[in-house]
Amino acid sequence: MSEVFACIKNENMKIYRRVGPRIMIGIIIAAVCILALIQNYSPTPPASMWNFAYDNIEVFVAFIIMFAVIIAAGSISGEFSKGTIKLLLIRPINRSKILLSKYVASLMFSFIMLVLSITLSLVVGGMFFGFEAPSQANVTTMDGSTVENVLPHFTSSIAFVSVDILMMVTIGFMISTIFHNSALAIGVTIFLRFAGPNIVLALQQYDWAKYILFANLNLRQHIGGVPYLEGLTMTFSVITLIVYFFIFIILTWWIFNKKDVAT
Repeated sequence: MSEVFACIKNENMKIYRRVGPRIMIGIIIAAVCILALIQNYSPTPPASMWNFAYDNIEVFVAFIIMFAVIIAAGSISGEFSKGTIKLLLIRPINRSKILLSKYVASLMFSFIMLVLSITLSLVVGGMFFGFEAPSQANVTTMDGSTVENVLPHFTSSIAFVSVDILMMVTIGFMISTIFHNSALAIGVTIFLRFAGPNIVLALQQYDWAKYILFANLNLRQHIGGVPYLEGLTMTFSVITLIVYFFIFIILTWWIFNKKDVAT
C-alpha cells in the first residue's frame, strides 16, 4: 500500500508542476468572480451566497469536468507519447498500482477543483449578495420549488455532481488508456458530457433509453427536478451508474494489464 501512496504523491507532483493545471485553477477563480459580477447587475440577482453557489453549480461542474478530463486523459497517453511509460514499467511496481495511482491523482485534482469552486463561490457570493446563516437561507430547486433547509439540500447536490465528475473522469481515463490518445479521450468525453442529455431526449420514445448512462448521470433530477424519462428513480439511476462504473474500471484495468506497452 505504501507503494501506491508513493506513486500517488509522485503523480500529484507531476500534475501541479505543470503550468496547465495552475492556469485551470486560475480560470476557475476568474469564472467565479466574473459570474458574481455579471449576476450582481442582473434584474434578479441571487438572494444570498447560498443561491449564488447553488444556482451556478452546473457551470462550475462543466469547467471542472473539462479540466479534469484533460488531466486524466493526459495522464496515461502522455506517458506513451513521451516514451516514459517504459521507465514506469521497469520499476518494481505492478501495472495495476501504476494505473491506480494515476486514476486517484486525476480524481484528487477533480475534487480539489470542486472544493475550491464551491468554497470560493460561497465567499465571493457572500461579498456580492450577502452572507447568510444556513438556518435563515433558502434556495430554489430545478422545478421552481423553495427549499428552506439549505444545508442538507446543498450538500446532497454537491455529492450528486461529484458522481457526475467521477463518471466523466473515469470515461476519459478509460478512453485514454485504450487508445493512448489524449485528444480523442478529451474530445469524445466532453462531447458525450454535453450531447448526452440531448441524445437521451432524442431516444426517449424507446423503453431501453432509460438504461443509457446519460439518462441517469444527473442525480439532481431526482431532488427538486423532473426526471429525464418516465420510470427513472433514484435507486434505478444509482444502480445503473454503479454497473457502468465497474464496466469502465474493469475494461480499463484489463486492457492496460494485457496490452504490450513495452514495445
